[in-house]
Amino acid sequence: MNLIKISNVSKSYSGKSILHRISLNIKKGELCVIFGPNGSGKSTLLNLIAGIIEPDSGEIKIGSKNPREEKIGFVFQDYRESLLPWRTNLENIAFPLELEGIPKEERLKNAEALVNSLDLKIPLERYPYKSSGGEQQLVALLREIFAKPKIILMDEPFSSLDLESRGYLRVKLQEIWQKLGLTIIFVTHDINEAIQLADRIVVINPNSGKISRIIPVSLERPRIEEKFYTAKFRALRRKVISGARLK
Repeated sequence: MNLIKISNVSKSYSGKSILHRISLNIKKGELCVIFGPNGSGKSTLLNLIAGIIEPDSGEIKIGSKNPREEKIGFVFQDYRESLLPWRTNLENIAFPLELEGIPKEERLKNAEALVNSLDLKIPLERYPYKSSGGEQQLVALLREIFAKPKIILMDEPFSSLDLESRGYLRVKLQEIWQKLGLTIIFVTHDINEAIQLADRIVVINPNSGKISRIIPVSLERPRIEEKFYTAKFRALRRKVISGARLK
């Protein structure tokens, strides 16, 4: 079932066309990756889906609603800026229920149950600034999940992490997505990351601002880094490179 429908959406800044007549349907429960080089309009598309900005033309619907009418989770690249440093990791995860007026004991209990159900090892009583980058990004993701959004948008969330943390979180994200049946739209300019995570890769051509190719990814999960060296993985890399016109 299609959850998100993007119809002929265009966006320009200062007279420069960034996205041109983008049309795309995204299914409920899909992990869809938007791929393209820096400056290709990936983050602009994500902001349009989030309702942060409006298209110049065209329409975006989440179910039957406009983006600003729907609950949407957003995980940013700069995770440190999004966490409350005076709150513990557990309190950060539970924060959405505080906004809804749920008593502290209940919301902390529910947040801890979520972490345990996903078999995640996070120092819940530690403060974010005393936690690793990977732990902080997991806290940021879990906080968005805890709010029970219709979709979760992720804008290059792992790009500022070290190599080991990126590898760990790519695998953990797949596990969390599968266990909870989430709908995720993930933006990246990393080809390996795109193939490792995606059900489908939507390639945006930076020259035209259009979708140049949509590539289904049927590799078996969980997709670990050892699979980067298989013939199927290399074939998918060639398709993505061709679609983005990368040299």
